[in-house]
Amino acid sequence: MNAVAAHDDRHCGLALVAWEERRETWADLERLAGLVRARAPHIDVRVAGHRSGSQLGLLPLWLRPALSFSLTERRRRKLLPGRLLAGRRLGKVGEYERMDRSGIPVPRWTVIGPQTRLDPAEWGPYVVEKPSAGRLGAFVRIRKTGRVRYTPPEALPEDHYGRDGPMLAQSFVYTGEWPASYRVVTLLGEVLLCYRQVTRGRGATLAGRWDFGRVGGTSIVSNTQEMEIALNEEADVIALAERAHREAFADIPVLNFDIVRDAETGALFVLECHAHGGWMFSSRNGLGIQAASGIRFEAQFDAFAKAARVLAERTPQLAGWRCSPAAVPPG
Repeated sequence: MNAVAAHDDRHCGLALVAWEERRETWADLERLAGLVRARAPHIDVRVAGHRSGSQLGLLPLWLRPALSFSLTERRRRKLLPGRLLAGRRLGKVGEYERMDRSGIPVPRWTVIGPQTRLDPAEWGPYVVEKPSAGRLGAFVRIRKTGRVRYTPPEALPEDHYGRDGPMLAQSFVYTGEWPASYRVVTLLGEVLLCYRQVTRGRGATLAGRWDFGRVGGTSIVSNTQEMEIALNEEADVIALAERAHREAFADIPVLNFDIVRDAETGALFVLECHAHGGWMFSSRNGLGIQAASGIRFEAQFDAFAKAARVLAERTPQLAGWRCSPAAVPPG
């Protein structure tokens, strides 16, 4: 009997990889590992760091089908066994291209190049200009469509994200008098967290879709230090995020979607999904939001128990092992 056949056909390994040395990160991964072990004893679950020395304890997992699982981007796998699932830095262009191919609704967009000239009759009187490599709403501006022009990266300020990737023009989605959006966190295509964020008081209200010229100084960014957060469970928002994860980003374990709803038509659009990864439950940003808003992210969908269930169900398949259906408890 060969070595593989000698194993129980339900036995496989799961390595949860800490992407940083923060105590909160390790505590969350150890907690998640314990929940997976309790639910699926046939899965050998281990937590390791991102350094090679910490990964020596994973060597036994090389002897069986295994999945290495990193909630953030990893450029080097080092001693990680089996298949590696990790975040990837795609930029907005890479994310939009994937979603376009999968039929996921994204506001119309284009890379701004030297020959770019946009027709207001097609795009509307105003468009959004933003960097593909941007974050936290930095350098996101509203522009008159006919005035959008290419600027060489070297001509931009030293701290401008347009130096790190192309600038984009995108159709403007009107979300109401104040900018609003949804953040949806998904694990392998299942929701773990959903909240709505609104920023009020930055500039004037936008009473109508194209009122920029009338009011002036209006912000279109909802993700700010002044944003108001409320947990949200709108079914169509969650369904869009889950579908986008399954159909466009099945190779990326955790996504943080930003979704907007057109205030007049009700249509939903995905603005980005932060494919490089992140863990809102104990990141510095996530802890700050929870403290400021007086809410606990994990309480909404019992996130850790749900994440453990998803990992228990999916690890054997993702590790490449034909696992008996009886191996994973239902529910």
